[in-house]
Amino acid sequence: MEQTVVSNNKNNSNNGSGNSDYEKIISWFEDVSNNTGSVQTEILSHILKENNGVEYLKKWFGGYNILEMEACALESLFSSLVPIASHADFEPFIQRISDGDTAPLLTQQPITTLSLSSGTTDGRQKFVPFTRHSAQTTLQIFTLSAAYRSRCVCH
Repeated sequence: MEQTVVSNNKNNSNNGSGNSDYEKIISWFEDVSNNTGSVQTEILSHILKENNGVEYLKKWFGGYNILEMEACALESLFSSLVPIASHADFEPFIQRISDGDTAPLLTQQPITTLSLSSGTTDGRQKFVPFTRHSAQTTLQIFTLSAAYRSRCVCH
């Protein structure tokens, strides 16, 4: 699967072709949105295969060779085995990470940051783990949001 990286270029200038960087980002997003089901299936497969063997997933996938599975079959297996989880389900792993455990508990990528949530659920703040990749993805989401908001700005 080809992964497109959305630039975090703050310069929203025209490049001579009449399309701004933000318009390119919006166009990319709208193209991807036309195939959300297949894109989600491929991304789930990529995430699960990349994180094969992490402690959290072992309890469901320990007996399966997910690296050899097709994306649709893996999505079906995931949906049938892995329950919807809340933050509370991840708290023991997050606490271990907070205590310095560097084993692959939730992801094969190292956790680089534990960020505090705003505390809107249960009235208390919670730690949210970030990897380098998840931090980049969060910046891409903000860039996409800025692109859409820029459409509403009157000049």
